[in-house]
Formats: sequence, structure tokens, C-alpha cells
Amino acid sequence: MSKRSKIKTRSKHRQPLQKVEKRMSGQNKSIWPSLISVLILTGVSFLPMFANGFTNWDDDIYIASNRLLRGPDWNAIFTEPSASNYHPLTIVTLAFNYAISGTDPFLYHFTNWLLHILNTALVFLFVYKISGKKIYVAAFCSVIFGVHPMHVESVAWVSERKDVLYALFFLLALLQYWSFLETGKKSKLILCFTFFILSLLSKPAAIILPIVLYLLDYWHNRTFSGKVWAEKIPFFILSIAFGFITINVQSADAIAGTDIYPLWVRFFFACYTLMIYTTRFFVPYPLSAFHPYPPVDALGLPVYLSPVFVIALLVLLWLKRRDRLIVFSLLFFVVNLVLVLQVITIGLTIVSERYTYIPYIGLSFLTGMWLNRYLDSSSKKIFKAIPFIIGIVFGFISFQRAKVWKDGDTLWADVIKQYPDAATPRSNHANYLKKMAGMPDHRSREIELLQEALEDCNIAIKAKPTHIKAYENRQNIYLMLKKDSLAMTDAEMLLKLEPTNAAASYTKGFAYMRFAMFDSSLFWFNKSIALNPNADWVINVRGTLLFNFKRYKDALSDFTRAIELNPLGEYFYNRSMCYFTLGDMTKAKSDVLVAVEKGFNVPGTYKTTLQLDK
Repeated sequence: MSKRSKIKTRSKHRQPLQKVEKRMSGQNKSIWPSLISVLILTGVSFLPMFANGFTNWDDDIYIASNRLLRGPDWNAIFTEPSASNYHPLTIVTLAFNYAISGTDPFLYHFTNWLLHILNTALVFLFVYKISGKKIYVAAFCSVIFGVHPMHVESVAWVSERKDVLYALFFLLALLQYWSFLETGKKSKLILCFTFFILSLLSKPAAIILPIVLYLLDYWHNRTFSGKVWAEKIPFFILSIAFGFITINVQSADAIAGTDIYPLWVRFFFACYTLMIYTTRFFVPYPLSAFHPYPPVDALGLPVYLSPVFVIALLVLLWLKRRDRLIVFSLLFFVVNLVLVLQVITIGLTIVSERYTYIPYIGLSFLTGMWLNRYLDSSSKKIFKAIPFIIGIVFGFISFQRAKVWKDGDTLWADVIKQYPDAATPRSNHANYLKKMAGMPDHRSREIELLQEALEDCNIAIKAKPTHIKAYENRQNIYLMLKKDSLAMTDAEMLLKLEPTNAAASYTKGFAYMRFAMFDSSLFWFNKSIALNPNADWVINVRGTLLFNFKRYKDALSDFTRAIELNPLGEYFYNRSMCYFTLGDMTKAKSDVLVAVEKGFNVPGTYKTTLQLDK
């Protein structure tokens, strides 16, 4: 046999092997059946959120009382922070929801749901590309991303629109960068930078993207030349700029000082949160919308032992430093968490489940790539079934968790089961019950709801005697129960704890109004409005006081301002009364019709007076 014929023979024998390898890798199969199956499972897992309303945890700030949405005020959206965050693109999407459906919660939830579906598809495509077109790995990672119970908070909570929106552009940026690495086209890098800007405008967490791009360079086995380092400079400039903006915006409210948590405590917090986020990837329990910080003088054994976990993780990275998969995956996970590891303590919770939304891609990629190695083993059926089993189990848990976000009652009752003595969940639950007690549909249960809310406040204050929100809620409950002296006592305590507390000033103004001490009442209302100029309810009550003083023009100004801030039916009714007293029947009729349209129960005698029945 000639040499040429031998070569041909070997190539003939080699061809079937290549086909088998290609088939085993999944490269010759369509991605659509796997992708569509993952998206259907993800969508079904979050269906309960369509029956949800708003919670009283930031949803009221972002939507119900957010004046930026009305109009909308485009200039303010891009120049003013919302809820101690600068994320104008997120507010733009909420403004579109508000323009279409007002405060009907369905469209807000549908938008979050749709964005999460899109993100799950992008995770599939991203992992498919960086895994070498392994459909199994892409399906595994996207299932984990789509239905992991730790991700429910990012999707079912309307206020976390910023999470699903920033992730959308973040993932698009990663996809474009990977295309740049594969093709070398500068247009892909420009698109990556564009999506990076949009991600930053959605949530400041995107500032970490330049480091993630270096990780993709490493995974692509790219040489780290000066050019590679230099091309990220524009990305870092933007990251630094948005970092300064975020620190400036959040420093007053969201970031705790070293006087609350010393540096040595923050070190343990960082180790503990990294350990918890890692273990909850595999065992998502316990789940809660709120995980409070432990007291500084009683951190607990898990916190003290958490550095051992971090040391073990570092040892693993060192020993496996030549294993590109382990290094890339673990660093992807850690890098995307580094900003929220509580070295700089942010927010009221030591662990926030929404922070795992992007980071878990790293751990799922590592796990998926490992499992993929066993697809050609004798137990391949078992390994093929793993994504399906995980999807069903995690999907069922997420389905149940989505129901928890129905409203403030279900949300905080669930948290209280886990942390019965935590002050913030108790005061937030009290706040929700207090609002329910003031609604016409709950008049028959008003006293019962107020008593339950009062008990929550008492438990919160007992657990934390300096808890501002609990005093704010309790003083309002006392006002609703007509226990004005007790309300005044709480207001005085609030002013000792926080001399610039606008709610305390309002309570004093309201109590003095009931005591018929009108000058004192006006003084405290004025002080409250000076501290919080956009408090529409305070402005409306001051307008009522001025109306009773027969200062009708001043009252008219207050009612108009309250309507500008929050166009409630009650405010239109009050302004109608003002117009009527001033003799402007046309405007009086116009306003009262708006009040009726908005559901305000206008007295029949007033309708008759305005001759609305004719």
C-alpha cells in the first residue's frame, strides 16, 4: 500500500471519530429546543408575580409617590437621584409604565418578568459562546440563572427593575466583547462600550464590567499586552466617574459609617457574605427578603469562622492556578460580588439575595463545564437529567417565593418568621398595616389592624430603642387611634434622636391642630414642609388648616402644590371646596369631577350644592 493510500485510510478512520466528538459536544445540534425549554420553565416559575401588587419596600418611593414619573420630568430623571440611587434609565422605564397604566401593578411586573426572560436567553447565548458551543452547559447555566430561588427578589420586586435592566445591558456588553475577541472588529468593542454606558445608567453595579472583560481575555487565552490593558481605559474612566457619583449619592443614607461597624467587623462581614452567597448557590435556604446584620457584640460563630472558608477558597485558587476553568469561573463569581461584600457596609441587610443575579453565572458555568465532562460516560442519562431536575426543584421554590412578594403584609410576615425580633421588618410590617387600616375597604377591621401594627412597633422599639421608623409609625398609629398625647410623646422622642425629622414635626402640627392650637400647628407644619418640601400629604393638611383659618388663597396654593406632587382625589376635592368658597364655580365643578373620577367619595350634599346632578 502506498504512503498516500495509508494517509487516506487513516483519515477515513478518523472522520467518524470527529463526528462523534462533534456530536458529543452538541455543536451540530440546534440550540432552539434547549433554549425555548429553559425560557418556558423560567416564565412559568415566575407566573405568580402577575397577581402581585406593590410592596411598601421602596415601591411607594419608586412609583406611587415618585413625582419624576408624572409628566415625566425628563430633566429631573437624569439630574436627580431616586431612593439614594442614580439610575436614570431605570426611572425612564418606570415612567413609561406609569404613562401607560398609572399605578396598576400588572405592567410593572410584566416588564420585570419579560426582562428576566430576555436575560435568561442572553445567559444561554453567552455561555454557549464561551463554552465552545456546548448546548448542555448553556442550558444548565441558563436554567440556574432563570429559576434560582435567590433570583426571585431581583424579578418579583418591582423596585429591583434596576437589577434586571442593568443585567440586560451588562450581558449584551459581554456578548459584544466576546465577539470582539473572536473577530477583532473594533465595532464590537464600541458596541460593548455603548451597552456598558446603558448598564451604568440602569444600576451603578455595572462599574465592575472592565474587570470582567479582563477575565474574558484570560478565558480566551489572550496575551495581556499593553494594547489589551489600554483598550479598557475608557471603561475604567466611566467606572470611576459613576463610582464617585454613587458614593456621593449613597453616603448620606445607604452607606454605614465606621462608627457603626468598625473595620475589623467589616472584615468578618465580607468573609461571611462570600461564604453565604457560595453555599446558597447549592442550598438556597433560608430565603428571606431581609437578612439583618448581627449585633457587633454578638456576631455569632458562623461569622467568626467564615475567614476559614475564604482561606480555603484562596488555597484552592492557588493550587488550581493553572486550571483556567476554575480560575475564570471563581473570579467571575467573586469579582461581581466584590462591591457588595460589606467591606463598605451598604443598606440594612448583611446578605441580599438580589446581589447574586449576575455572580451566579460564574458558579453555574464551573458546575456545568464539570458535568459536561461526564456526558460520554456510562451514566450520561443521569447527568443529562440534572438540569431538568434542578430546574423543576428550583422552579417550584421560586414559584412559591414569587407569591411572597404579593404585598407588604405577605412580604414582611415572611421575614418576621425568620427574624421575629428584627426591628426593620417589624416597623415595615406596621407601616403596611397602618396604611391598610386607613383604606375604606378595611374600615371594619381598622382597630384590629392598628392594634397589630402597634404591637409590631413596640417589638421593634424593644429590640432597637433608637429605631427611627418604628417611632414614626407608632406616632401615626396613635394619631389614628386619637391618642394624641402619646403621639406627641413619640414625636418628642424622635426629635431627640433626629432633630431634623420631618415626620415628628408633622405629628406635632397635627396634634396641635386637634388641640385647636392653630398657631402652634401652623408652625410645626411649616417646619415639616421646610424639611421635606415634597411631602404632599403634609402640604394638603396645612392647606386644610389654612382653609379653616379662612386664608383661602394660601390654602388654594397648598392644594395645587399637593396635586402637582401627587394628584389624589382628596386633594382635588379640597381644592374644589376652596374654589367654591372663592366663588369660582367652574373650577370647583371641574375639580370635584376629577375627584369623583379618581374614586374619592364626594358628599352628596356638596354635589347638590354644585348642581352636579343636573
